[in-house]
Amino acid sequence: MHYIPWLCLIVQGAIVAASLLGYGIFTSRPELLIQLDPGARFFTWAFYGFAVGNMLFGGLAVVAEAVLRDRQSGLWAFALIYSISLVSELLGTTYGLPFGAYSYTALLGFKLFDRVPLLIPLSWFTMSWACWVIARQRRDGRSAVILATALLVAWDLLLDPAMSKVTSYWIWGQSGTYYGMPWMNLLGWGVTGLVLFVILSKIAPAPHSELRFAISVYIINFALPLGFCVLNQYWLAVWAGLGAIAIAFLLFGRNGSTVAAREPRDLRPSGRARALSSQGE
Repeated sequence: MHYIPWLCLIVQGAIVAASLLGYGIFTSRPELLIQLDPGARFFTWAFYGFAVGNMLFGGLAVVAEAVLRDRQSGLWAFALIYSISLVSELLGTTYGLPFGAYSYTALLGFKLFDRVPLLIPLSWFTMSWACWVIARQRRDGRSAVILATALLVAWDLLLDPAMSKVTSYWIWGQSGTYYGMPWMNLLGWGVTGLVLFVILSKIAPAPHSELRFAISVYIINFALPLGFCVLNQYWLAVWAGLGAIAIAFLLFGRNGSTVAAREPRDLRPSGRARALSSQGE
């Protein structure tokens, strides 16, 4: 069953690659789009279909991996992170707190309470869990919480320019100086991230998820906004996102004592342990 998360992640990776390839080719050479897709019907659908598919398969991959490794903590983590991030997004789209005033367009599918796309809280869980697993392999306690939060905010430094300015998946109610994004949004991400990771530190202090899988999740989800920013020459966003990761690991990512396993735990007793147990009997 452990092949299911990797299969979903491979599908997400293919969607990311197709999205970047299609955007890079057809925006630089629109005459090809006219020849291959008269009326741009497929290209228009791709803005919806690929975005939904990206979040859906990424979320399915992480939820499946977390639950298969540790059903109880995985389910609790998903339920709580989904619920808390949904509340945070509802507050943001209704009252402008904690991210600033914004609204989602129809490009991300069905909206809960007609405000927040169903898949947005799933996307929060996808990256929050990946960040938490990575951080717990490096640090414990407060340092792990801070490192995970920094990794999440680093992603947003690329995500917002790519998804609000390039593709218009959401629209800001007030213009900011960072590619149209108000700086309050970063504060909102930091506060929300801290809350999420403090909760994860209580319900999943030593996640059983595989580090290699978590890193792959982070890279794939980071690659999409990074690619959009590179293609649009948003160099400030590119260096801000990459630099934030470097600074996060430099300040908070040094190897410290941690109870998180380096690899997924096998709860079955080893051969030597079984032999000793048999002798004792």
